[in-house]
Amino acid sequence: MKKVLKTIIAAAIISAAATTANAQLYLSGNVSMSSESGKIEHEVLPSNDKNTENSFAIGAEIGYYFSDNMAFGADLSINHYKEKNANDKKIWDAGNMFYINPYFRFDFVSTEKISFGAKAEALLGFGKYKNNDHDLSKDSRLGVAIIPVLNYKFTPNWSAGVQFGNISFTHDITKDADNEKEKDITNKMNCNLSLTSLTFSVVYTF
Repeated sequence: MKKVLKTIIAAAIISAAATTANAQLYLSGNVSMSSESGKIEHEVLPSNDKNTENSFAIGAEIGYYFSDNMAFGADLSINHYKEKNANDKKIWDAGNMFYINPYFRFDFVSTEKISFGAKAEALLGFGKYKNNDHDLSKDSRLGVAIIPVLNYKFTPNWSAGVQFGNISFTHDITKDADNEKEKDITNKMNCNLSLTSLTFSVVYTF
């Protein structure tokens, strides 16, 4: 019996040591921006300039592999949107949202070069929408999502990360800034496989 117990204890120690050796902390980041403007052409009426729309987003991710194919972490991002009136640049609308999305990741394929799997993510966001005069609304989001993920390692420390598509449920609340009892609630199921959902990031593994 003692030999059996010693064998079990030794196997547990070796397994724990192997798990610790494979544990890895990683960081990644991404940036995106867009700008849109133009003209509205009329056959009879004079042409009008379109409002200028600008958006900017910066994101960061921190995660920890506690085994060869399982990790937990969080996605952080700040999104900014602004639309300026074409006839008077002093008139504008703008929105800012901050997201913190904790997740669990499982890789179905894990090799020296490629890791492919999915993230089960909780969506938590908050922010506000305003114009040049005053605050218009306070916004918040709760939800869950399943997101396919792929990493390709160029070196032991550096890799490229790709996310494409998602299946999600979101619960959005928009409260009037002057009267929070007035609010708009939207529940949405989403399955997004469009190319617009494709995002790239640079990943550094310690």
